[in-house]
Amino acid sequence: MEIAKTPGLTTARLQAELAAQWLHLIRFAAHPGAPTFSPSVCHYHAMLDPEADDSVRLEACRAMLLCVRRRLPVEDFKGLAKFREERREDPYGKAWRTTRSGAELWMIAHLLEFAIKGLEEGCQ
Repeated sequence: MEIAKTPGLTTARLQAELAAQWLHLIRFAAHPGAPTFSPSVCHYHAMLDPEADDSVRLEACRAMLLCVRRRLPVEDFKGLAKFREERREDPYGKAWRTTRSGAELWMIAHLLEFAIKGLEEGCQ
């Protein structure tokens, strides 16, 4: 298979790879009881295999982004309560009002969004 070497696709593939590495590192599961993001999950291979077809990589990124977005409000809700109890006043309004997991998921979501955009442009 010929792999396109355009800067946009290369960047999109790297962002998908970084998102997958994060999902694996934090042992992300789409819901309680779901398998963690690992080689036992098909999206793991679609996002990390350098030989994977970009259309398959794109669909895996879209699927994982939906899962991540479902978890973000839960972490934000938990984080807001913790913020109120444990953190000092934030004069700039810049402190995260989420949990550590929420911050990780926020970053992963952005990696996936940018990967999806680049892959969509490259797959046209």
